[in-house]
Formats: sequence, structure tokens, C-alpha cells
Amino acid sequence: MPPPTPLDVLVPTIPVHHAWPHARTRPYTVPYLAWDDKTVREAVIVLPNGWDPSHQPHPLPLVISPHGRNNFGWGNAAHYWQNLPADGPFALVCPDGLSRAHDKATDPLDQPPSDPSLFTYGHPRWIDDLARMPKIVQATLPWLRIDLERIYVLGSSMGGQETLLLAARYPRSLSGGTGRLAGAAAFDSTCDLATQCAYLTNLAPTHGVSPAGVSARMIEEINARPANVRRFRQAATFYNAKLEKHMTIGQLLDELPRKQALWDERSPLHYVAKLSRLRFPLRLYWSSHDTVVGNQGRDQSGKLYKQIKAANPAAGVTQVKGLWAHSCEFVPGDCLSDALRAFKLVR
Repeated sequence: MPPPTPLDVLVPTIPVHHAWPHARTRPYTVPYLAWDDKTVREAVIVLPNGWDPSHQPHPLPLVISPHGRNNFGWGNAAHYWQNLPADGPFALVCPDGLSRAHDKATDPLDQPPSDPSLFTYGHPRWIDDLARMPKIVQATLPWLRIDLERIYVLGSSMGGQETLLLAARYPRSLSGGTGRLAGAAAFDSTCDLATQCAYLTNLAPTHGVSPAGVSARMIEEINARPANVRRFRQAATFYNAKLEKHMTIGQLLDELPRKQALWDERSPLHYVAKLSRLRFPLRLYWSSHDTVVGNQGRDQSGKLYKQIKAANPAAGVTQVKGLWAHSCEFVPGDCLSDALRAFKLVR
């Protein structure tokens, strides 16, 4: 008997989920090895119900959807995407990611997050994993036929940031030449990570959520101090679980080396030149009423749109502005469906 493949070995690690709540689609939870070649992560592949090895009328387009902060692939698929793959039809893959600060060795200043997928914030190696998703889908569901000329990426919030980074870094072909992107849509995205991090330090805690704590997680994940900290409220406090005490954002920043390049590599605004020359359509959805990713017109997606158009007036970028709360438009029947119609994935 041949030795088991790495994927066979990993199958028992798949966690148990609640029952899938949507009648017209079916999820497949599959394991894969993340960029460090040792940490097992999960991807949720959602297909139209009835699409199986014996029934595949044609190859399916594939949508890659990185999840938002403090979420997982399963939650992204079940809460936001629901039955949309059946409306296409198309295949959907929603992976869990792996952050830089995913264990005690990589997050020395505080306890690592409860799950390494929660705060990836565009880690470059995680973007490489997103570019591997067509290969991972093929390896884990080898019977599924995918249209490799019709691969799309759509995400909201942190997932929107990572959508833009994937588009910028893999504009022609994805990992190993397995397919190419045909469209990208980003919703309520962080486009300037340092500016968003500073914005969070100026918000008061609400409903048990500490914006300064979120900012601290972001700083620890980047593992560097940005060049300009003028907008940071350095007196803002967060709870350090390792030290079991509160400390200030200023104290955390003082522990780290100044290295703006580590913030830039995770900020879509740093990739304007590449985003302005994409060979596929790019759609930016943003809200002037969003208080989670703040000042989107001045600092984030609105600014990115203006800079792309300034770099290339003929760039295939569309912006859609609204007044919604954070990520509320990223659902069926709203802007998510609008983007899918624009890409001819649904009618």
C-alpha cells in the first residue's frame, strides 16, 4: 500500500461545524498546509447542491473569498455567501489563513491570538496561500472541473484588503500558473494599514470591543513601528494577556523597530501602479458612514480609487459609494450580488 499523502494525514484535523444552513448549496471542508509547511488550515469549498462527480454539466468559475477580521472561512461562507454559488453556478473557496504572529515564538510581546486566522492583515505569505487556492481546490476535490480562465477574488474588510493585495501581486497568473484572475471586488477595505491602525486608537470602547486592543493586535502582527505615528493616540490602553496588565499603545510602539516597509507591503495604496494596470476589472465598494474602517473616502478606498485613476485614467476600476454600516453590503441581494452580476457570475 502506498504511503498516505499529506492531505490524507491531515483529514482527521478538520473541525466539526454546525449544520450547513443553506439548502441550495453544499460545503466541503478540506485541510491544507499553510505557508510555513507545518500548520494545518481549513478551506471551505461551496458548490451548488447536486454538483458532484457524476453531475458536472460544465467547468465552474471559481471565487476566492478571504474572510474579514475575527472570522473564519466557514463563517464567511455561511453568513455572507449563503446560496450564491447556486445562483451562478460557480464554486466558492473560503480559506482560513495563517498570520505572522501565530504562536509564542512569533508574537513575543503578548499571547498569540486564539486562532492564527483571525488577524492576518495581508501577511505576504498568506497572500501567497490565497494564490494557491485553485491548486488546493484541485488537490482536495480532484473530480471538480474548474474554469481556470474565470477565477475571481471578492472580500470585505480585512478580506477586502487581502483581495486587493492578491490582485496587485498576482495580476497575470496565480501560483504555479494554475489559473488567472478575471476580476476582483473589494468592500470596505483597509487600503492604508498604518492610517487605519492609528484611527482605531482614537475610538472609545463600545459593546465590549476595545478598538485600541484591535490596533495592538495589528501592530504586533506587523511587528514594526510605522514611520509616522502622529495620528496614533499613544495613551490609548489595551490589555496584554501575557503580562496580565494594561499597557499603552505608545509603550507597545516603543518596543518595536521603525520599519515602514512592513506596513507598506500590506497596504494596497502602496501598489497603485500595479492596480492601475490590471488586465481585469476591479471594483471598489466603500461607505462614508462606516466607523470600523474609518474615513474611507479620504484615507482608504476612495483615496485608492483617485490614485489609480490619476496613475492611469483608462484603468478598469469602478467605485461604488454608499451609506451602509461596515460590511452590511457584502450580502446576497446587495452590493455583493452587484459585483457578481458585473462579473457575469450571476444574472
